Amino acid sequence: MIDGRIVSGGGKDLGSGFCLTDRIVATAAHVVRDRAATDLAFVTSSGIRVPVEEVDRDPTIDCALLRVAESLAVLPPLAHATLRAEWRVTARPQGAAVQLTGAVSATDHLVVNAGGHEMTVLQLQVVEELRDYAGYSGSAVTVDNAVVGLLVEQVPERASYSGMRRLAANVLYAVPVDRLVARFRLGLSVSRPAPVSPVQQLLDTAFFDLDRLKTAILEAKAAADGRLLAFGVECDEMLVVANLCAWLPPYVGEIAQKGVLTLRPETFSLDTTVNYVTRYRSDLERVNVVCPVLVDGVPGHLVAEFWARVRAAYARAPRWLVLFFVGTPAGGYPATVTVLPRPSFGERDVATWASHVTAFRRWPSSLADAWSRAICAQATVDDTLDTRITYEVLEHFIERVRREPAQLRGYLEDLEAEGC
Repeated sequence: MIDGRIVSGGGKDLGSGFCLTDRIVATAAHVVRDRAATDLAFVTSSGIRVPVEEVDRDPTIDCALLRVAESLAVLPPLAHATLRAEWRVTARPQGAAVQLTGAVSATDHLVVNAGGHEMTVLQLQVVEELRDYAGYSGSAVTVDNAVVGLLVEQVPERASYSGMRRLAANVLYAVPVDRLVARFRLGLSVSRPAPVSPVQQLLDTAFFDLDRLKTAILEAKAAADGRLLAFGVECDEMLVVANLCAWLPPYVGEIAQKGVLTLRPETFSLDTTVNYVTRYRSDLERVNVVCPVLVDGVPGHLVAEFWARVRAAYARAPRWLVLFFVGTPAGGYPATVTVLPRPSFGERDVATWASHVTAFRRWPSSLADAWSRAICAQATVDDTLDTRITYEVLEHFIERVRREPAQLRGYLEDLEAEGC
């Protein structure tokens, strides 16, 4: 990717920019403001200065495209961002030595920009706390060398000292590259989100097993003719639902997880529970919504009526509404609800996880055997791996992998020596 600086005819540094195609440079609209093309140039990071022939700007998303006079012959890969992905900005203002890095904290965040226009952005957590990110606007935000967004705005701190300018928090906003491509009708290909990295998956119980359930969820999402999904989870362990909710964002975008509702008539009437869900309308304008609903022992016809009324209320949902029905209704689930396979763990799942983590840490493979036996011994109840306890034991060891890997390795070596 070629990045560089947008400069005025007089040589003033206005902001960052990057080559979106060989003849098109992308930047923030506020960087070029109302300047004519003849008063602009693009200077690459290697020092090549190219005149600008034409400017196309859209302040509603704070983006601008500059058609330059010479071909720069580099086409960067474009991709969708995923939650928690590690991003980087390589363009730097004149005199600045710092490259920006961080993690994507939201992929579908609705804001009102500095120009007063509502827009959907990537929210970026920044590692480098500079207190002012002026000059970085217009930069390409990259993940694994693919452009995922265009940096447009810094977020001020909520509080400031009297009479002093508010400093910037370590949060930035970027326009997703697919929205930029669509707005200017560029016809460029934006690749699908990359899967969450293996390291992230290993150290997050949301990605531990449950593969049959997750496959069923993705298949139902792909087949849906709207943005409404309902899944039956035939167990009463809420940790399963909590981990499915934590796993969802890379596949649907930012979510708001609502509190647990119930269809048990002794707790709430059907009308009351429907009203709770239909109140999420304003949330769905800005974020996807996920809500667990307890249905164990509830008559199946009540589940069917509830889901039918929710679907009627959200016939044109702007974002995903996902309901997890938890438990087994009397008479079973209606055909309109996708029943997920029963969640269960086996010793092989634990052994595979322990093997992958020891390989990731570059520890002797023999430690994985002792580790998996210890986990299974702690999590087994009545000759079966208990779902809740398995999650809790894994969380304990994941925390130790992150915070005290040397001590954990010593513990596993002791287990191996004892023949555990």
